[in-house]
Amino acid sequence: MWVTHQDRLPTRARLATWDPGIDASCLLCDECVETRDHLFLRCSFSEQVWHLVTKPFGDWLSSSDSTCPTTLRRLAAHATIYQLWAERNNRLHNATSATPQRIFKNLDRLIRNSILARKERRKFRGLMQAWLKHA
Repeated sequence: MWVTHQDRLPTRARLATWDPGIDASCLLCDECVETRDHLFLRCSFSEQVWHLVTKPFGDWLSSSDSTCPTTLRRLAAHATIYQLWAERNNRLHNATSATPQRIFKNLDRLIRNSILARKERRKFRGLMQAWLKHA
């Protein structure tokens, strides 16, 4: 997440600054230049994935008084960013693509596994119930 937050991911826009011959278009939508903000927030493909993640919770990512625990909101946001970056890399390196629904299934599994791996920690108690209630 630090690399994403600091805008240091090797997006196509960043790579094109080093090599002008690189195509800077987004690998997920092929509509805009692939910047960090576009890739994770503005891309039409990413928006579909975010909608699948946030739809059951309403505006739970930005709401501080949400019924969804902060730890779960952070975990879901991090997992979504991770899955979007993984999908981008699969398209670049493996020439394979997945639907937003498939990305959500992968994301759901990632979140469940993350919660189960940390279930003994105080902050993670009850998170599986919260995730299953909304996912």
